[in-house]
Amino acid sequence: MTPRPVTGAARPRISEPGLDRLKTVLGGWRGSLLDMGGRNRLLNFRHTRTATLEITSPDAAAVLHGLARGWDFALLEEREDDGDDGHEEAAQEALFLPENRGAIPTGGLITQKTRPTALHGALRLLRNKSSQMYNDYGLWVLWLGVGMLDWREVGAQETSSAPLLLVPVELRRDGRTGQARLYPAEGQEPVHNPALEVKCDRLGIDWSPVTSNDVAELGPVLTAARHIADGQEGWSVDERVVLGLFASYKEAVYQDLQQNEDRILAHPLVRAVALGPDAELPPDAIEFEPPELDCIDEVQLPERTPLVLNADASQRQCVAAASTGAPL
Repeated sequence: MTPRPVTGAARPRISEPGLDRLKTVLGGWRGSLLDMGGRNRLLNFRHTRTATLEITSPDAAAVLHGLARGWDFALLEEREDDGDDGHEEAAQEALFLPENRGAIPTGGLITQKTRPTALHGALRLLRNKSSQMYNDYGLWVLWLGVGMLDWREVGAQETSSAPLLLVPVELRRDGRTGQARLYPAEGQEPVHNPALEVKCDRLGIDWSPVTSNDVAELGPVLTAARHIADGQEGWSVDERVVLGLFASYKEAVYQDLQQNEDRILAHPLVRAVALGPDAELPPDAIEFEPPELDCIDEVQLPERTPLVLNADASQRQCVAAASTGAPL
């Protein structure tokens, strides 16, 4: 027997104490998704030696405008001390000094890397890691962080940096030159930094003037962010562009749980999991007959089963149940 359908955004018909408890449980589920600490790169971006790039030229608007046709990375001159790790570390500590950008011809993206081996190594690592994450887990993690908010909590001494916008990109090897080129990622969309919105909400700061702007309009996003930053001690906005690996899927799930709270609270399965025997559901609300394990190939043809990884019969039994709308 399939569960009774729940339509609209109706409130669950349970007692007020039960509803309060249900909201508390859902709030706990949401909160467990997020890391608001210093390890979250979406809130505390810092350059690493090999897996991040600061695009120092051209400016942010030009970088975004040229993405559709693809960007080369400007060629760096070979130097006698190329490969000296000590010099590379010094360059990392002075990202924005013109004398540390090397001798570079025009026509490509300029980064903080001063040596070809360092630049190519970083690009290779970013391309390989992002491809592996997508192939293994279906998650896109290679993004341009566009616009940077320097922020800190009240009373804190240390400032953190968080990108305003996340633009999905991919690195493709040019068949003619063999060098990496930067393109928009197919099938992915730019987004506002979801972790930053959640963090501001927890700090009691209305971030909606930023997120109400279209992600394709960089100017209004920067203007709105600067207006908010002007009202906070120690906050500022810089028109930076960084390339790195960002994982934003948990924050997106958090927002989905928040924006659809009424529908989630009204679902009988959520109530059953959250409240157990106190869910006050009709006896037949979540009863169903699972497909027999011996007949699973007849119920759900293997070639039509929506699986990313291999599954045994009991796992496919759950997939078959979920595909028909039945509870697991």
